[in-house]
Amino acid sequence: AMSRTFAQFLSILLHPVLMPTYAIWFLFHHSSYFSYTVSPPERDALYMIVLLNTLVLPTIVSYILIRRGWIRSFEMEKREERVIPFLTNAALLLIAYYLMRKLMLPQVFPLLILGAAVAVTFAAIINFKWKISIHMIGIGGIIGTFFGLSTFLLVDVRIPILFCLLVAGLLGTARLSLGAHTPMQIYAGFLVGFLCEFLLLSI
Repeated sequence: AMSRTFAQFLSILLHPVLMPTYAIWFLFHHSSYFSYTVSPPERDALYMIVLLNTLVLPTIVSYILIRRGWIRSFEMEKREERVIPFLTNAALLLIAYYLMRKLMLPQVFPLLILGAAVAVTFAAIINFKWKISIHMIGIGGIIGTFFGLSTFLLVDVRIPILFCLLVAGLLGTARLSLGAHTPMQIYAGFLVGFLCEFLLLSI
């Protein structure tokens, strides 16, 4: 079994709110195509939008909800606690998508964020009946993005895909060992994340 400390560390390091930032950072560093086609000011604006809307604001919202006693912790263990954070995140992602459309960026960037918005919306709907793993939606989304890039934009991301699959396995194991989810909730999360990104990039 995985140690609790390591499982918690992975859960924080690979938290869904960090995934868009990781994905965009990766695109700029792995593919010279993106680093050449996006001007530095646009790249900085992109990072600002993404960090603000996917990381800073959702964290503030969660913090306010905790202070108000609406959710108990950032973990949001109970299904009922997840409704407001999910819907807020989906709204913030849609705003980020809208702002990114205003920048002259390659399509993949706004689509990546739109995919995340769609995935979170699905998570919110499913959440009314069942606690799906948002951690797995996050990592599934990254892998869906990479598969989309290699299939439709012919970017060679075989190594990153293998690396992320390995990480996804570790993360799934971590979530299970923390007792956060059943195996079905883990697989379902991965599939939702993967399909939302992959299908959007295929448009």
